[in-house]
Amino acid sequence: MKGINTPRLFIGATLVALSSANTALAEKAETEKLYDFDNKVHYYQTQIGEDNYKIEIQSDDYKHFTNQSVFLLRHADRLCRGNTFMLKVLEGVQEYERFPTKPRAFQPDLSVLLQCETKENTSKGK
Repeated sequence: MKGINTPRLFIGATLVALSSANTALAEKAETEKLYDFDNKVHYYQTQIGEDNYKIEIQSDDYKHFTNQSVFLLRHADRLCRGNTFMLKVLEGVQEYERFPTKPRAFQPDLSVLLQCETKENTSKGK
């Protein structure tokens, strides 16, 4: 009895492992809601391609905008593993006024596309 069920159990476990690997690849474009504790920034991150991301930093208060900008640069460097990267701002850049004299209008979230340069990308361009 023991010898007959062992191959079936092994085959079943292998099929489950392979099907979960495919599921992980299918979730590549899923948006994650994350929080950076150091900069106190809430953001959404979507991996669009192998080295391409869309990042949306939640609009917060006016004073917090500098933290969001610094976070964006550090986070992009981390995602690209120290390689050169390009940021394309889609929306959400706020004006900087040291002492705002009137209440600020609603600002959209800071939304950017991040493209990491890899060795393949740089050799194709040359």
